[in-house]
Amino acid sequence: MNQIGKAGEDLACELLTGKGYAIIRRNAIVGGVEVDIIAQHDSRLIIVEVKTRKADHWDTRFGIDREKILRLCRAGASYVKSQNLPLEVQIDAVLVVNNPDGSQTIDHLEDIALPPRRRRR
Repeated sequence: MNQIGKAGEDLACELLTGKGYAIIRRNAIVGGVEVDIIAQHDSRLIIVEVKTRKADHWDTRFGIDREKILRLCRAGASYVKSQNLPLEVQIDAVLVVNNPDGSQTIDHLEDIALPPRRRRR
């Protein structure tokens, strides 16, 4: 992980703990998927994707596509099952922008995706 990415994840953890989230793991490989932050808030396991960019770079939201969200959903389901946790899975994103003046803008997007539904046969 590069220094900019680690700094963004550190900021994300500060933001989340300030909102009452308990950080469980960082930079975990779950079911073959890299997860930036695993946290718990109330009765939910929160899988957090962190995107950190310079202000003059493309919009960070475009870095989280449908396939990434599906992988994160699978990782969350795998973690809950492997740990036998009675928690619902929620996918969040934290977007960090490093501004030219040295400040950061940080956005927490909560519950960005519903887990994929199982097909009825």
